[in-house]
Amino acid sequence: MNLMFFLVFLGFMFMFIIFFFFYFYFMVNLLNWSFFILFFNLTFLKLLFFFFLLLVVMSVLFFVNFYLEGEVNFVYFLVVLLIFIFSMVFLAFSNNYLILMLSWDVLGISSYFLVLFYNNWDSSVGSMNVALTNRLGDFFMFFFFSFFMFLNFFLNFSSVMVFLVLLFLLLMGFTKSAQFPFSSWLPKAMSAPTPVSALVHSSTLVTAGLILFLNFKFYLFFSLFLKFIFFFGLFTMFFASIMAFLEEDLKKVVALSTLSQMGFSMLILGLSLYFFSLLHLVSHALFKSFLFIQVGILIYFSFGSQDSRGYSGLQFFLLLVKWNFILTLFCLCGLFFSSGLMSKDIVLEFFFFNNFVFVLVIMFFFSVFFTFFYSFRLFKGLKKIFLNFYFLVLNFSFCYMGILLFLMSLVGITFLVNNILVFPSLMLMEDFFSPLFFIVIFFIVYFLFNLKLIYFKYSFMVDYYAKMFSFFLFNLKFVDLFFNSNFFYLNFNFKKVFSFFLDLNYNFYFFFIFFMLFFIMF
Repeated sequence: MNLMFFLVFLGFMFMFIIFFFFYFYFMVNLLNWSFFILFFNLTFLKLLFFFFLLLVVMSVLFFVNFYLEGEVNFVYFLVVLLIFIFSMVFLAFSNNYLILMLSWDVLGISSYFLVLFYNNWDSSVGSMNVALTNRLGDFFMFFFFSFFMFLNFFLNFSSVMVFLVLLFLLLMGFTKSAQFPFSSWLPKAMSAPTPVSALVHSSTLVTAGLILFLNFKFYLFFSLFLKFIFFFGLFTMFFASIMAFLEEDLKKVVALSTLSQMGFSMLILGLSLYFFSLLHLVSHALFKSFLFIQVGILIYFSFGSQDSRGYSGLQFFLLLVKWNFILTLFCLCGLFFSSGLMSKDIVLEFFFFNNFVFVLVIMFFFSVFFTFFYSFRLFKGLKKIFLNFYFLVLNFSFCYMGILLFLMSLVGITFLVNNILVFPSLMLMEDFFSPLFFIVIFFIVYFLFNLKLIYFKYSFMVDYYAKMFSFFLFNLKFVDLFFNSNFFYLNFNFKKVFSFFLDLNYNFYFFFIFFMLFFIMF
């Protein structure tokens, strides 16, 4: 266990050092090293993407320590996961073809070993599907670079050569981003552990194709290239939404939702909205990784079951996880006071202001509304949840793993869209009142419509009050047990510090935070 905690801490330190080194080099520009500049391209948008990638990776590493605790091959999994993350970092910052090809290949190989982690029938089939599809992308990359160098060396700017270069670039990006007709590997990759799914389907492997298109953004001036991206993105978005509505496997529903959102990002890029495509990519990475963490907690407490039809009997499921589930579905649907609204509303306006064929408008309209339908199916299985203060307060510590993603899903990309909305002065309300708005709405709706007042009084005054206050105040045995717990013991050992946050008694802090927020609002 000490080695596990040390490796997690080492991963944090590596990502922290790399981020601040890049930021220091970009802002101050003290290093005038042409060899370094030759290999890495540092821009504001790439550093912004890396910042959000670092945030997702930190939350996922916390979740890995909880979800895979006790695994025999935990060190092997963590090493491959860090290789996977670093390959995505080099792919995002690469400035030459050698680093791009190496990081592209290492990203596919490490994803193969991560999907193969459980080494059963499903993981073997899924990993082989991922490996073959990524190898096909490597084949397209080789031909793209070959035709590109031939085009530049012989100055043969014929229409056929330009079309072949654009075609192989398009196919290369579609294989990594799982666009049609290379979409089969994304649901198959769900046989990997849930932390891998949180990374693959939020900000790493599935976004590599879009990051590649953004690196070669000078090709966006070709209208034919943009039309191909637009049509294939719309087609992928439409059929992925229908498949997600009909799927019963919980992880595959979220994976098909990711496929639909990646099609939406490709559609945005096809509309020549370069910055908005990256904005939606960052927003999706935040709330989709947060959604996968909640799905992983649900699967963990259901003993590995992924059938969404069997979750309705969980009477004592984590209440806060349910609220987090609702929040991520709000962001997925693009409702008010969420980051999904910031990246989707303006794109909808741009789409409907154009004169498209009526069939394309209908496909886009139904794709957006199917997002609401399968989001309701995801939440419908968790509706039978009853109040139990003991389980509520006891399991409050499980929600710390995604607290950063919780905040960033609400107000994380607000500072990027100050000049997008019609009334930028209203962004002050979005910045300050969004978390308090969600907290107050959740408490009001839950305590007014999902509970009976008599049952609430009985549960709190008889069950919870008697169990907690009488045990800790009138029984010396429980008092000694309380004072000898980790609540009053802390040293500088990393494992003890981490176990302190896991075993901390949140009984009084939960109500203290609630009443403080109540007084702040009123």
